Amino acid sequence: MMSVSATIGKPTRRSLSSQARQTLTRHGKSFSWATHLFSRDTAADVAILYAFCRQVDDLADHAKAGQASQLLEQIRDDLKANRSFFPSVNAFIDLRRRYQIDYRIPEILIDTLQLDTGTVRIERWDDLVRYAYGVAATVGLMMCSVMGVRRQIALPFAIDLGIAMQLTNIARDIVEDAGRDRIYIPAELLDQDINATRILAGDVGVMSAVGHARLVLLKRAAAYYRSADLGMRYIPKRPRLAVLTAACLYEAIGQQILSGSVPWGQRAFIDTKGKARKTIGAIRGFLFNPKFRNTGDDPVHDLDLHRAIRGLPGADRRS
Repeated sequence: MMSVSATIGKPTRRSLSSQARQTLTRHGKSFSWATHLFSRDTAADVAILYAFCRQVDDLADHAKAGQASQLLEQIRDDLKANRSFFPSVNAFIDLRRRYQIDYRIPEILIDTLQLDTGTVRIERWDDLVRYAYGVAATVGLMMCSVMGVRRQIALPFAIDLGIAMQLTNIARDIVEDAGRDRIYIPAELLDQDINATRILAGDVGVMSAVGHARLVLLKRAAAYYRSADLGMRYIPKRPRLAVLTAACLYEAIGQQILSGSVPWGQRAFIDTKGKARKTIGAIRGFLFNPKFRNTGDDPVHDLDLHRAIRGLPGADRRS
């Protein structure tokens, strides 16, 4: 079991930022690569946000179910009290205050992660979209505050990038998640009763059914990526390139899965050469593709993408 011991004391903001960057480098390989394109101050604050999100996600993933739920609830209470014994939470509390992040957003993140503390079964596509919003789009919304995104019209597109990335994660981690008795692929996308044991065994019938559902998942993720592209224009220039690069790297993971080159049970990843190629592609798009520039009329968001999350912070508000 991972260590979840709290650290008493008040580390300096500089030391907390340094620890946060180490966490990002260790655990967020694709995102860490992209953060080199941020300014030093923005990169430091992004690392603090990532370290907080990693803290709560690790609790849901690695602590015993009862303890995980209790600790997540404690962190939720800490956010209300504006103090915590967890250094990463304290650093985030300071970050939230400085950027005036909507208090509901980290609460939704924590509440959604509570679902991960036990067996997970997703029944319908809309349920998965709500889950992806809770664990990933919330992070995108907080990132908007840190990066200086000012216009409300940008938020639905930021949500779409978070959902797209989470769908990619789910498609990548099917076998790993089954090892924790979690199946995120909606049952309505599967043509037979499939449990975690059968996924881990990797029999031919399961691989075929899950493989087909994964293709559907990644096709729908692509629609969210394309919508997210339309919102890149609202991000200030330097962080825009970093986010565009991160999006390209994540989408490349899905493309690798679609290529059929990743054996069952192995995790798709982009090597250093692949990251370099995708970064060059992102730079070209940033420089030459007009859809990434803040010019012309505002793009119209696809309302259907938010059918399952209407009313949640940042979601498309049109009726």
